[in-house]
Amino acid sequence: MNIAIIDDNKPESDLLTRFIEEYSETYSFEIRTSCFLSGEDFLSSLSTSIYSMAFMDIFMKGMDGIQTAEHLWEKDPQCLVVFLTVSQDHIWEAARLHCFDYIDKKTLTRARIFHVLSDIRKKLPQLNPHLDFPSGNRQISLPVDKIQYILSSNNYTLFGMEDGQENRYRTPFGAIAQRTSDIDRFLLCNRGILLNMDHIIREESDVYVMKGGHRFPIRKSGQASIKHIYHQYQFKKLETM
Repeated sequence: MNIAIIDDNKPESDLLTRFIEEYSETYSFEIRTSCFLSGEDFLSSLSTSIYSMAFMDIFMKGMDGIQTAEHLWEKDPQCLVVFLTVSQDHIWEAARLHCFDYIDKKTLTRARIFHVLSDIRKKLPQLNPHLDFPSGNRQISLPVDKIQYILSSNNYTLFGMEDGQENRYRTPFGAIAQRTSDIDRFLLCNRGILLNMDHIIREESDVYVMKGGHRFPIRKSGQASIKHIYHQYQFKKLETM
């Protein structure tokens, strides 16, 4: 997720950046943060960058946050804006613009930012879907589109990623299978094997071949049903292209 911070007070911008980085590390959730000291600089960046959300200071030199948000939404109406201010005076104007949230800088705490970021993620699942699950004392969040395959490995679950890395987490495969049951791109092709159908390049008689070259067997029992699910998914993708 790409986040922009627009604030001409650098110490406060740095503090917000630190809270966001702590959230990213705590939840293993990838966040890229870009900071701007003026609304003008931020708007110039929109020619080359897209942001899921923006933390926008209302009181800035030059173009203020309200004006900046209005120009932002002319170019990207999907970007969610959280206004930052030291005063409650402009809360109604911010509400008129249908901002996502409004934070008084006196309440700019780690807990407040964690809460806002979690709410943002719930609003953007279609743009940046993640698979969230616990592993020991950690909370893991993996981008669904980067997962190629998921394998059972004793008391662990192995995740094969798009970049070729394999990550093992101490979490039951059954729990992961349950969490992916409502994500239509995952196919249980055999016992303990879940495949992301977006990464399958070829179906052979009894094997699926993945983009990275891995080959996974298709269960003999119910094989016709498994292949039907895969074919229907591919037809559905073609219809939306």
